Amino acid sequence: MALVTEALLRHQFGETTPPDITRYDVPAGTLVTPSARAWLIDHQIDLVVGGVAVCTMPRPGASVPAVASAPAPTGPVSALPAFTPPERFDVIDGSKIASKPEHLTALRGNLLVPKNHPQIRFRGMLDAFEADLLVAQVAFDRLGLRRGIADLADILRYIKAILRCEVLDAPFEPTPLLGLDDAALREHSHHPQNYYGLPHFAASVEDGEAVVLLNQLRTKVRQVELAAFDAFATPGTGAPTRPDLIQALNRASSALYLMMFKAKTKEYA
Repeated sequence: MALVTEALLRHQFGETTPPDITRYDVPAGTLVTPSARAWLIDHQIDLVVGGVAVCTMPRPGASVPAVASAPAPTGPVSALPAFTPPERFDVIDGSKIASKPEHLTALRGNLLVPKNHPQIRFRGMLDAFEADLLVAQVAFDRLGLRRGIADLADILRYIKAILRCEVLDAPFEPTPLLGLDDAALREHSHHPQNYYGLPHFAASVEDGEAVVLLNQLRTKVRQVELAAFDAFATPGTGAPTRPDLIQALNRASSALYLMMFKAKTKEYA
């Protein structure tokens, strides 16, 4: 699957001279990252994927090329691309087979690995953490903490992006989380007294259900981060081959820690 990033667009069209196009066409199935879409919008360029207008710019007096309308989604949108079964499968041991046995699963494309492969375990941990976030949203809804539900949704969006980048073997492009970039998340989590009026604290039963739930989520995302280290450790040195994903998970942990302060100070009430 092709991937279009902001860096690719900047390399293709240059950094200083405005592009001399008004429409950018890519084949069906191409993944265009959020930052790449934002770059196209900033330069008033229509994005067309497989003949379908994904994003068109209004231009007074100018007509937009006629393209087919994208069908509206009828249910929840998956963070993962659609899977088309290949004609044959490659097994990680070097063999080739015509059909997929139950004990193997797709790592990427037509490459099959055992279901306990470290990267498959990591994907399962991400999937489980997404489920935990949904459970927490239900609890926040019961507690009437609507703004907390929105923050949890932002973290869920972030985790889905991590999963998608891992499956596609694409780089993770940092995006703000809870309205904070990476540097601000680190600053807030290291010096909470400056932003929430409270020092670092350990959750207790007196803090209430919301804080305790958030603390549980914080510990679980730490477990996902450890699974990422196992999945992407370089043999011998142990250095991670996907430091971008590990850092992203670390930032998600920081965001959940900040949510604990927001819940403790009644910001969600």
